[in-house]
Amino acid sequence: MRTAVCSTAVLVVVLTGCSDVHLPDVEQVAGDFATADPATRCDLLTDAAVQALEHEEPTGCPVALEELPLGTGGVVTAQVWGQEAQVRLTDDTLFLSRAPDGWEVAAAGCRPSGEGRYDCLVEGS
Repeated sequence: MRTAVCSTAVLVVVLTGCSDVHLPDVEQVAGDFATADPATRCDLLTDAAVQALEHEEPTGCPVALEELPLGTGGVVTAQVWGQEAQVRLTDDTLFLSRAPDGWEVAAAGCRPSGEGRYDCLVEGS
């Protein structure tokens, strides 16, 4: 029993340490997304998020994003769990996923909807 507890504690420390390495990249992408124009924001989205937007707005991702009230504030907090991250801006919450070329925004315009759930204006499934 004691070995299992120690192993779990070591695993948590190792995962947390690795996650901390990605925080600057995650915060940079989130900050870039918050301050970018709609076309650049589209470039920072996952393919699934772009496809979902273009399904709803056939004129394209930039037009769809321009019409949404997405946040433009600075980064308040960021957390990384392996290949996923959450960044809270002063006026929005973003979820990011790690892709082969770096971090991408998987969901934006997210508001808490109770018990750890979020409703997001932009998200790909």
